[in-house]
Amino acid sequence: MQLNSKVVFVFILFTMKKILTIAFVLLIPMAMFAQGVDDASLYTQTFYQGTAKALGMGNAMGAVGGDMTAVCINPAGMGIYRSRELTMSCNFLDNYSTSTYYGDKKDGNIFRFSIPNLGFVFAKERSNYKALRYTQFGFGLTRTNDFNMRTNALGINPSSSMVDNYLNQIRNDYYPEGYNGELYTSMFPTSLLEENASAYTILPAWRTYLIDLFGPENNRYYSSPVPQGNIWQGQECDFKGRSESWTFAGSANFFDKLFIGISVDLAHIKRFGTKVFSESRVEGTETETDFNQWSFTEDLSSTGWGGNAKVGFIYHATPWFRFGAAFHSPTLYAFSEKWQTTTEAEINYEVKKSLSPDANYEYTFISPLKCVGSLAFVIGQQGMISLDVEYLNYGAARFRASDFDYSPTNESIKENLGHTANFRLGTEWYLGGTYLRFGTAYYGSPFGLGQAGGSVKKASCGISVPVSARTSFDFAYELSHGRTFNTLYDAGDLGIESVTHSHYRHLLLTTMKIRF
Repeated sequence: MQLNSKVVFVFILFTMKKILTIAFVLLIPMAMFAQGVDDASLYTQTFYQGTAKALGMGNAMGAVGGDMTAVCINPAGMGIYRSRELTMSCNFLDNYSTSTYYGDKKDGNIFRFSIPNLGFVFAKERSNYKALRYTQFGFGLTRTNDFNMRTNALGINPSSSMVDNYLNQIRNDYYPEGYNGELYTSMFPTSLLEENASAYTILPAWRTYLIDLFGPENNRYYSSPVPQGNIWQGQECDFKGRSESWTFAGSANFFDKLFIGISVDLAHIKRFGTKVFSESRVEGTETETDFNQWSFTEDLSSTGWGGNAKVGFIYHATPWFRFGAAFHSPTLYAFSEKWQTTTEAEINYEVKKSLSPDANYEYTFISPLKCVGSLAFVIGQQGMISLDVEYLNYGAARFRASDFDYSPTNESIKENLGHTANFRLGTEWYLGGTYLRFGTAYYGSPFGLGQAGGSVKKASCGISVPVSARTSFDFAYELSHGRTFNTLYDAGDLGIESVTHSHYRHLLLTTMKIRF
């Protein structure tokens, strides 16, 4: 059946208007219902780990459909189904990193096994001659990011210590106007520090004698036995967790040419782990202090639940050309976070330890909206080439809380993060009963177009092996590489080098598909 192009265009506009109206209604209940730039980019990034078919094709599935990962990218992709399908995936992750700090390199490695995908689709035939041919309903679980990472940075800092950052905070925040030694000495340890975030950083440093009073009785000042530079310094991080999405989607097939879909997603983030910052004396160097070593340990656990909505369409313009588009609304998360610090210092071979109170905090995070455009070219019965382009603005991410002003944090996010684009390219070829797949992807830096830090490159391959007419096993392998930079603390005018982290991630994934 041939369709007039004007009729199709009007029909798409009318259908998308209806879908957007439904999406807005679905988002209303969601709306009724100390973090920074790094957290905003981490919780916004999406790297799909769903089915082996999608992974093998670089997750370039927006105009392809017929796959549960494709439904997460464009819910109209579920409109391709004409029968019921059950999928389950499992994967093995090897995340390897190299951290460079003041010329010294250290490695970190972590292995994980997980189940990143479960899905079920039900398709119902409506007619073989009317406009509406099939409708579908499906639900599934798809992992959208992986937080399993271990890094280890260590080097000799020639110019500063993190204790210098503490001392700068004391000078800037706690010196009262008209300060004199006697007044300041009586105020500093308890009445000021225990009332704010310093109870987790500066106060433990005071209690372990990393910060102490020096000088004559009538002119005392705060300083530290830790040398101002020429010390071993580093940080070990060991984090686990994931972000995932439970998708509930509905779709429709019109004329076997136009496919529309809508989904409501229940998003979940779980991240927990430990950061250990440490400094120690360089053996063989002369020092006028009794400092040996000290460490600052942070134990963090974050859990967030949220939701969003997605709408999209796919149109088979010709037997060899398809295109589609999807809109992902912002995701609204409600987070609960726990944080505790431990400071331990060894001075003159005497060890002292201070444990901070437990911090329990709740806040809201809003990730930015995302737009996806997709193309696919079908080459007879032999193969397919597909392309996805995503656009999002990391700088639009926002934190909110009822008892805290996040305005400075949100302004920093707006200034430091920016607009970016992600590109995914995939291909699939049919060879004598099996499918071979290849893919590549480039995820732009959260800091904006053209920025290198935080960008990720991926390459993948896969194969599908049929077991019977209704059952198959898909296998895929993905290699990804990214580079990030972070500064361990604010050293002010003393200066500090950023740590360079190179991340290499190997991912093996297999999916079982049963059609019935």
